[in-house]
Amino acid sequence: MRINMKHVWIVFKKELKDAFRDRKALLVGIVLPMLFIPVIFIISTVAAKSAYEVKLQKTPIAVLGKENSKMLTQMIQKSEFQMVDSKNPKKDLQDGNIKAVLIIPKDFEKLILQEKQVQVKILTNDADMKFSNVGSMLTEMINNLSKEITKRRLIQKNLDPSIIEPIVIKKENVAPPQKQSATFLSFLLPMFLTLWVAVGGMNAAIDITAGEKERGTLEPLLTTAATRTSLVTGKYLAVSFMALLAGFSSLVGVIVSFIALPNVLGSALKNGPILDYKVSPLTILIMLIVVILTAIIFAAIEVAIAAYARSFKEGQTYLSPISIIVVIPPYLTMYKMPNELTSTYFVLPLVNAISILKELIYDIINLQHLALFVVSSLVYIAISISFASKMFENEKVLFRS
Repeated sequence: MRINMKHVWIVFKKELKDAFRDRKALLVGIVLPMLFIPVIFIISTVAAKSAYEVKLQKTPIAVLGKENSKMLTQMIQKSEFQMVDSKNPKKDLQDGNIKAVLIIPKDFEKLILQEKQVQVKILTNDADMKFSNVGSMLTEMINNLSKEITKRRLIQKNLDPSIIEPIVIKKENVAPPQKQSATFLSFLLPMFLTLWVAVGGMNAAIDITAGEKERGTLEPLLTTAATRTSLVTGKYLAVSFMALLAGFSSLVGVIVSFIALPNVLGSALKNGPILDYKVSPLTILIMLIVVILTAIIFAAIEVAIAAYARSFKEGQTYLSPISIIVVIPPYLTMYKMPNELTSTYFVLPLVNAISILKELIYDIINLQHLALFVVSSLVYIAISISFASKMFENEKVLFRS
């Protein structure tokens, strides 16, 4: 059917005016995406720091049999663990009052002097995630004491202590801070960007289709000189615009998170997962293209589905699963490093956007993958627009009661 661009422009302006009158929709679609990502980054950074930073001086442990080993007790006293008394150590451990229990056997000193093996027991509560590594810290401390005792014994026998340690392992983390930050961001960022793009145009899509049906303004609109193709194109462009605004807002949130937050909250984000992360202007530009193509696809799908609904409420019911479906693809790529993403990931709907964003976060610009994403997205855009047009031209769908 013929498209009249003048009619498309009139419909587009009319729908945008209606969309901007809804202040609640603007708050959800534009303001919240801009604030949401920085807030989430601050919360996740603080949460991650509190989860992994165990302050030993504030970590209470109970030591049973302190009198059985002066050297072990003194070693713990000199450390930053805090030894506390407990009448019921197991219960206190389960209740979280203490973080570990060290049990020193009665014959500890005697067996050490006899150069025999002695066992100590460490009780931990691994259900407490924050302090689940306290047991490992205590184990390492006692292992170091064990090595020191062995070393003394060998020296007393005029033997070289190194004979019991033929291989020395030195571990070194060669991952630059940028890559470590990318691992943290590669799951959250694509999900947030696609989620806001998906929900950004949802209210507008429902209002200009099902909402118009409910208000009884759709029939008069169809009797105007504008063709249905012109009408659906104008409405579709308006929804795309609102989805794009949400995508741009979330992208602004990303830029603020990467550039402004580390400068403003540098000390608060010290050792946080995004402090050393930087993004280039080219990366931002490609992210923008991903957001635009993804927004156009979602806009067409949402217009098509909302056109089937008989009321605004029914439209919300039909479209609400989209916000759940959007968070599934990030899980498909969650445990994949960028070099493990095959070409298939860059042609699957929505997964392709997630995969490209993941590569960009790792500062990888793969032209072949980018081409696969753009071509497959254009195909999905053509299919989704065709689907939306057919739904709008079908009177059984449009006027069903």
